[in-house]
Amino acid sequence: MLRSFLGKVNYYNRFLKNMATILQPLYNCLKNEKFIWTPECEKAFLKIKEALTKTVTLSHYSNDLPVILSCDASDCGVAAVLSVRSEDGVVKPVAYASKKLTDAQIKYPTIEKEAFSIIFGITKFYEYLFGRTFELQTDNAALVTIFGPKKGIPKMACRRLQHWAIFLSGFNYTIHHIKTDCNPADYLSRNPTPDDSTFSHPVLDSSEISVLKFLSLSNFETVNWKMVEQETKKCTTLSTVMRYCTDGWPDKTMLNEELKSFYEKQNELSIDQGCLLWGTRVIIPKSLQNLVMNELHASHFGINRMKQIARSYFWWKTIDKDITDITNACMICLENRKAPEKVPLTPWPQAHTVWERLHADFLGPFCGKMFLVVIDSFSKWPEAYLMSNITATNTLKVFKTLFARYGYPLHLVVDNGTTWTSTEFKDYCKTKNIKISYTPPYYPATNGAAERFVQTFKSHVKKIIASGKSLEEAINLFLFDYRTSVNRATGVSPSKLMYQRELRTRFSLLRPQPVSARLQINNERLVEFSRGKRKVTFDVGMKVMVRDYRDKKRKWIAGEVKECLTPGVTYMVQVEGRTIKRHVNQMLAISNN
Repeated sequence: MLRSFLGKVNYYNRFLKNMATILQPLYNCLKNEKFIWTPECEKAFLKIKEALTKTVTLSHYSNDLPVILSCDASDCGVAAVLSVRSEDGVVKPVAYASKKLTDAQIKYPTIEKEAFSIIFGITKFYEYLFGRTFELQTDNAALVTIFGPKKGIPKMACRRLQHWAIFLSGFNYTIHHIKTDCNPADYLSRNPTPDDSTFSHPVLDSSEISVLKFLSLSNFETVNWKMVEQETKKCTTLSTVMRYCTDGWPDKTMLNEELKSFYEKQNELSIDQGCLLWGTRVIIPKSLQNLVMNELHASHFGINRMKQIARSYFWWKTIDKDITDITNACMICLENRKAPEKVPLTPWPQAHTVWERLHADFLGPFCGKMFLVVIDSFSKWPEAYLMSNITATNTLKVFKTLFARYGYPLHLVVDNGTTWTSTEFKDYCKTKNIKISYTPPYYPATNGAAERFVQTFKSHVKKIIASGKSLEEAINLFLFDYRTSVNRATGVSPSKLMYQRELRTRFSLLRPQPVSARLQINNERLVEFSRGKRKVTFDVGMKVMVRDYRDKKRKWIAGEVKECLTPGVTYMVQVEGRTIKRHVNQMLAISNN
C-alpha cells in the first residue's frame, strides 16, 4: 500500500518542492525489516497529501487545453483522474475520483472491472467531457480494441461490455494504452472511498440486467441456470476459469490444453449469477451436457437448426461435434431424413474419337409412339428410330442397321430396362466386343447425354408439329437442324465432327457459291500447260488472215484490223464487208505490200 502511494506521489513530483525531504520517513519505513508506522511517517503522509491538493499541483479546467481521463480498477474499487495538458506539454490533474465496488461488482471479471472504471470516470466528469474531444487512458490493452474506433466490438463480447460500448459511442474520444506504473489512477483504485454520486442512463441501466433472466423465460424445463450454477462450482475446469476471470489470467504456458481454449476467449468471458458466460451464451458444465443435448434434440431438428438454437443460449468446447454425432446416431432422424446434398457432377470421361461411346435410351410414349434415341458422346450426332415395340429382338434389328452404317462402338451406356439387361442383348454386345454400362436404378442423370437429348427431342418436335407439320416431317427437320447447328459442348456442329465437313443445308443457298481451292489450282495448272510460245501483236490497219468457219473448204480469209479490244488477245477484223471478232490464235499476219 505504501509503495503504491509513493508511486502516485512520484507521478506528480515535478509539482512538489522538497519532496525527497518530506518523504524520507516513508522511504526509511520501507527499508526496515519490520513495518513500523511512526509519528514521523504520519506527519510526512499528511503533509504530502496536503501538497497534492494545493493549487501548485492542481490545475483549472479549460476548454482550450487538451483533456485527459485516466482510469484504473483494482479488486476493490475503481478510480479516475481528470487532467489537462498545458501548452508546454505538462500534464496537471484537475480532479480525482474513486469508488468502492459493490459485492456484485467485485465478482466482475478483470476486463469488466477495467471497463467499469472508464464508465465511472466518464459519468463522474460527464459535464467536462460530453460534447468535446478528450483522450482516454487505460492500462488494459484489450479495452483499446473493444472501445476503440478502428474495430467494431467483438460479436462474443459480454452483454455488459456491449452496452457500455454503445454508451461510449456518444462521446468523441481517442483511447490509448498506458503502463500500470504510469497510470495516476492506480493508487486511488486500490484505496477507494465511498461515492454516492448517481448518473442515470437507459443504456447503463439495462447493462445490469442479467442475461440469465432472459434464458429463464424459455421452455427449457429440465435444466435451469441454478443447476448450471451448482454444477459449475463442482466442475474443476469451469471453477478455475471463473477464478482466473476474477483474479487475472496466468501466462498461457502454465495452462493445460483444456484451459487454453478459454484463454483465447478471456476478453469475451463474463460471470453472471455464478454462471460462466461466453458473450450471451451460458457455458454448460460437463455433467449437464448430455441432458442439454437430449433436450436440444427433442424436436429432431437438423444439424444446422440445432446449431442456430445452441448459439443463442449455450456453449461448450465440443458442442458442434456433439450435435452432429447425436443427429447421425438418431435412428428416427436417419429413417426419415431427406436425400443428402448432391455431390459435384462427375462427367463421363472424354471420348477421343467418333463412335467410341454411345448413349442410348427409349423415348415415349410420345405422340402415341415409342422411339429409340442414340447419341454419340464425341460428336453429339443423334439418331432417332420409330419402334413398333421395344423388345430386345426388335431393338437389335435397329442397332444392326445402325452399326452397319457407322461401325461398332467400344462402349454403350444404357439404363436398367429389361431390353438392355436381357440375355439376347448382352450376348450380342459380347460377341461384338461392346462394353455395356448400366446407370443406377431411379437415377437417370447418370445417362445424362441421352436423357438431355430426350428432353430436347420432345420439346422441339412438339413445337414443330404445332406449326403444322406431320410427326415424320417434324422428326426429320429436328434431326437435320440439330446435326448441322453448333453444339455448345463442342463448339462445332455434330456433322462437322462426324464427317469432317459441314452438310449442305437449306440456308447454304443464301451464300454465293465459293470457288473450290482445288479447282483454282487446276485452272492455274491448265494455264501453265496451255501457255503457247507465240508472241504477236496487231496494229489497226494491218492486213491479216483470220479463220473462216463458214466454208469448210476454206480455212482462212483475208481481212483488215479495225480495232484492238484487248492488246495481244482480241481484235475486231473487217472481212468481206462485215466486222468479226477474233482471238490472236485465230489470226495470222501477212505482208502489207
